[in-house]
Amino acid sequence: MSTYGATIHWQRGEAAFLDGRFSRGHVWRFDGGASVPASSSPHVLPLPLSVAEGVDPEEAFVASLSSCHMLFFLLIACKRGFVVDDYSDEALGVMAKNAEGRIAMTPIASSP
Repeated sequence: MSTYGATIHWQRGEAAFLDGRFSRGHVWRFDGGASVPASSSPHVLPLPLSVAEGVDPEEAFVASLSSCHMLFFLLIACKRGFVVDDYSDEALGVMAKNAEGRIAMTPIASSP
């Protein structure tokens, strides 16, 4: 069994809070020392409430699935004797209502 974790840190600063007009910018910190600026998606909350330069959870979800797919592909290629020199994927996820009428990441597809 493996355990994975991240530290998520947000700070209000001088902004008001109760009016809802505070920044959603925050930081993800990982055990290897990586620190990633994150935010809500500008598609969900417009700028300046979101931070355009931050990775939003929806993007991270799509990227993590694409990354898992790539790692699995590379392992299979290696075990079957194929040499891979380069790999690139432009994954795309779409938020929409699912069959139950709930907002969900409906399809996630890789570039052909």
